[in-house]
Amino acid sequence: MIIFDEPYVSPELLDYAAARREPVLDNAVARDLSRARALSGAAPLNLVPEAEFAAQCRKSCTDCAPPRIYTCSENSLAWVCDHVDNAELVSGIEKLKNKARTRELLRPLYDDYFYRRLSLDALRRLPFEELRLPCVVKPSVGFFSLGVRIVRTREDWLAALAAIEQEATHWREQYPDSVVDSEDWLIEEYIDGDEYAVDVYFDAQGQAVICNILRHEFASASDVSDRLYYTGASVVRSHLAEFEAWFNKVNSLLGLRNFPTHVELRRDAQGRIRPIEFNALRFAGWCCTDVTLFSWGFHTYGCFLEGRRPDWDKALAGREGKLYTLIVLNKPENCPPVRNFDYEALSRGFARVLHVRKSDFTRYGLFGFLFTETPENQRDELDRIARSDLLEFTS
Repeated sequence: MIIFDEPYVSPELLDYAAARREPVLDNAVARDLSRARALSGAAPLNLVPEAEFAAQCRKSCTDCAPPRIYTCSENSLAWVCDHVDNAELVSGIEKLKNKARTRELLRPLYDDYFYRRLSLDALRRLPFEELRLPCVVKPSVGFFSLGVRIVRTREDWLAALAAIEQEATHWREQYPDSVVDSEDWLIEEYIDGDEYAVDVYFDAQGQAVICNILRHEFASASDVSDRLYYTGASVVRSHLAEFEAWFNKVNSLLGLRNFPTHVELRRDAQGRIRPIEFNALRFAGWCCTDVTLFSWGFHTYGCFLEGRRPDWDKALAGREGKLYTLIVLNKPENCPPVRNFDYEALSRGFARVLHVRKSDFTRYGLFGFLFTETPENQRDELDRIARSDLLEFTS
């Protein structure tokens, strides 16, 4: 079962849903997409009325795992919580959606980890001297690095508060409170180490099944953007076993079954793994999880909905020495008005572009997404895009 919602539904997910005749919630977004497919002659979607869809989301027996439900957007979580009579499913969403709640549940694994939850008003009034530096300030309920700030100095703190005041109104216009809550904040200690993004689901027995591993690189120590992610045979082989073992340990506390999640984590030089955040009932947002299809030839959501484990030996064969990237074309801070973005000029800077995904940059804070194949020994193009503000491609 799949729920489509704003802000974006990828063509790959649409085609998968139509080909499989997956039950799709009959909402306004799905109806618009279905009409567009009918006009183009594409295979239709299997739209299921709201009451029937909600009924299919119920558990078939007391001890059974919940049915498999995939959403492509945080916006859909409120509908599930409001309409679905499935306590285990709704509880799983609530455990992950609020980052402070997740920290509380995982405290037995990280009893020395510092975090503090505050209202926006309390955040404004918090004395700088009470911070444990370095730290990270971010919405307790949020995604896509919105509102995330690293604080190392008093100047960083003042800049973070000013940015929050400036950006909060914009978030309210773009996203409901269930996606980004500008009134509920989290201050937590800065986690050292290399950052990774993992699409993983927990099967009917609660065992972790990893569908992709992406390394998240930054342009500088102060960078918190979602600009550059990459995977590769070396990335997957190096971390598949240890990350799977860690997820199973985490799920002994969370108790999730038949549940997909997109997880950001850090691994330090000593091999210690700490979570940054879990995103409920979905993999990487917008079209980002499709990097797995472009890299390895399979759908992450297909693995989850069909209850399959990736055949990693087959997927990685013949792909040594290559990096497969997801490049988020996010706007710079204080971006001037933009009328046009030159996607062709951007693409010419890469050895091999797999896909370009354009977005409505007049409505959202990004120009789109770029997927590339880059030789591991030719990283100049990746280093360059990580540092670029992209304004050279605008007019």
